[in-house]
Amino acid sequence: MGAVPKQAGGSTRSVPPVVWVLGYAAVWGLVALLPLDGTDLDQFFWPSARTALAGHPLLVYQAAGQLPYPNANGPLSLLPLALAGMAVNALHWMGSIYLRRLVALPLFSAFVLLMAREAVIAVDKLRDRRLTGRRRLLAYVAFAAAPPVWHSVAGYGHIEQPIEIWLALLAARWASERRPVAGGAMLGLAALARSSAAVLAIPIALSRLRRGGGALVLLATAAVTAVVGLAPFYLADPADVTHSLLTYRGNLEVGAGSIWNLAQGTTWEPIAQHWDFAFVLALVAVINVWLTLRPGGISGGRLYAGMALSAAAFALLAKTVWPYYFLEVYVFSAVWALGRTRASAPALLLPLVGASALDMLAEVGSAPHQTAGLVRLEAIGMFALLGAAMAWLVVVSSREVRVVPPELPGSGGTEG
Repeated sequence: MGAVPKQAGGSTRSVPPVVWVLGYAAVWGLVALLPLDGTDLDQFFWPSARTALAGHPLLVYQAAGQLPYPNANGPLSLLPLALAGMAVNALHWMGSIYLRRLVALPLFSAFVLLMAREAVIAVDKLRDRRLTGRRRLLAYVAFAAAPPVWHSVAGYGHIEQPIEIWLALLAARWASERRPVAGGAMLGLAALARSSAAVLAIPIALSRLRRGGGALVLLATAAVTAVVGLAPFYLADPADVTHSLLTYRGNLEVGAGSIWNLAQGTTWEPIAQHWDFAFVLALVAVINVWLTLRPGGISGGRLYAGMALSAAAFALLAKTVWPYYFLEVYVFSAVWALGRTRASAPALLLPLVGASALDMLAEVGSAPHQTAGLVRLEAIGMFALLGAAMAWLVVVSSREVRVVPPELPGSGGTEG
């Protein structure tokens, strides 16, 4: 994160980046002390990390074993969490939820900042000029301190999401710079952080079809990276890895927040239970092929619109929708909004307010002990609002004429 320059006519002194980083980590240390019991960090991630710390790094999926709801994300985020666990063990803090978080959340705040930095770089490249001064600081705040960030990482404990989004943004940038192998490797690592990153492969790969090729190389590299990363865990514990990352999902019931909730008790319910992700992939493919066929293809700002729409499609048609699903939607749509040529600070309001509102709406349905009528009403509202927002973004991004910035590594400023 770059230093904030002195503003004309102002008295603000330049602040070294390390001060911002340490101050941001300190804020996360305070957040760690909030009474947020039972997050996924505590229920799924820490048990896996403790297995690794006990001397069984390849058996991390045994912690949840064959439970109906296991640790369903790749192993990448467990590496920094295990490092945090070493410090927690040395301090004899493992028995306290709050003290464990006091170490883990400031550590993972570094990945939130990396995510924010890469998002700001993407905005710079789309605008063909570097944001400076207060505008640059505002952009960092937008990506590092927006409500969806706090809700996902602190409220739900999904420490893997900033890692996934950071790597996906890297994949998109390197793919646009004609580096399909590097971009594919980052995309594979993103999938190793969070499984749903697989939907982002479609817009990123399609972005290369009309701009020098490399789509197949990118996809092959991503697949090899993911397979190589998972292979040691699968060979050591095939049953638990298969259940945690593949088969468990088909056994879960249709839940809240999804239009599929209306299928409960009908002949459509088994389809929703076992094939929801097929509908997600079909919608992602249709949207991104449509964008690819527009003049200029799926490139420039349209690529980030495609990534936002792909993440939104997952939230629209998944059989259960959790509030933290909207973090990816927010970050990618905010990059698109701020990267538009005439965009200014108010351009951020639409993705910020929209994602935050949908986030809160999903919280209503996911809260325990809700009546069936309220859950169904929430599902209809979610589908209508998210669907309308997606339709608007498809139309607006399709009509954009200037979508292809200069394809030169470092154009538009690539330094944070």
